[in-house]
Order: sequence, then C-alpha cells, then structure tokens
Amino acid sequence: MPKAPAPSASSGGAPRPGRPRQADLDHRLESAVLALLREGGPSAVTVEGVAARAGVAKTSIYRRHANRAELLTAALANAIGVPEVPTEGTVRDKIRSALEQAWRQMSDVLGPGGLAAIVGNSDPEFTELFRGELRPYDEALVSRIREDVGEGLLRPDVDADGVVSLMFGAYLGELVRRGHVAPDWMDRSLEMIWAVMVEPTP
Repeated sequence: MPKAPAPSASSGGAPRPGRPRQADLDHRLESAVLALLREGGPSAVTVEGVAARAGVAKTSIYRRHANRAELLTAALANAIGVPEVPTEGTVRDKIRSALEQAWRQMSDVLGPGGLAAIVGNSDPEFTELFRGELRPYDEALVSRIREDVGEGLLRPDVDADGVVSLMFGAYLGELVRRGHVAPDWMDRSLEMIWAVMVEPTP
C-alpha cells in the first residue's frame, strides 16, 4: 500500500521544523533588534548580531529587509506603534496618560543603549529615525495641552511645546542623576510641572 505524503503547512498540518511561521519570525527579529538596541545602542544592531540573537539565518532576514537600516526601521515602527489619545478622565489624567505613553518609548524601546546614542547623537541617522517615530507621541501630548488651554482648563499662557520638553527632560534628567527612573517619578515630576499649568486657587 503506498505511503501517504507527510502533511505540509499549506495542507493544514504542522509546519516543518526549522521553518518558523512569518509572524513568529518577525516577532523574533523585532525582539532581537530591541534587545541589542537597549544593551548596546544602534551600533549593536547588525544583521549578523540580530541573526545570532534571534537564532535564524541571515538569509531569513534579507528575505524581509533589504539591509540593516530597513530592519531597524521596521522594528522601531512596530514597537512604538501609534499613540492612543485618551478621551475620558480628568485633564490631569489625560495628560498623564499621554506622557506615560511617550516615556514608555524611552524606557521600553530605547533602553540605556538607545538613550545614550540619542543624548550623545553618536548615530545621527538613528537619532532622526527615532525622533520621527516618536513625533506622533510628542504631537499628541502638545495637542492635548493646547486643547485643554483652549477649553479654559489650563492657564491661557501655558507654553505647550515648552511644557512637553520639560516633561521629556524630567525622564532624562532623573536617569542621568540616579541611573534609573523610579516608578513614582512620573507623578512627582508631573506634580511640579502641574503647578505652572493651572490657574492658582484664589
């Protein structure tokens, strides 16, 4: 009796060993890129390094990305995503939510290695790439503050751009001083900045 052919991924059977599904492979590549970025900065993100970290062949990477820059861009764009604009809660809650999303990009995506590269501008191309990916979060926070000013919920003379720079700087300043950013630092820094954003109570 002839032997039945082994099931293939296309026929609904289990995929062959060593050939991870595309979604799984993309996830492994992104995880490897971000891990290398956090640890050693953008210079550590090479096709060879990512292949070794992800446990895949370089050819698997080149089937998806033409070069290292494209690989890094794709991983950053997917990890950063798009901001979720809060629509409920108090004025302060909405600003905190937008700020938390922006800070998360610095802590979870960049990490120490990526932040060091940004602060030192050791890789201008990467700096511009990250700024471009972060811009929607920056703009969402500025817009949130300007809308609240327009609705009379914050002081009319609040400089939204300046406030956002202070908010971003609060993270970097604490990291430089302490070597880490404590979980309560966002609320502490927001408390100090908040004092100049609202009308004083009579």
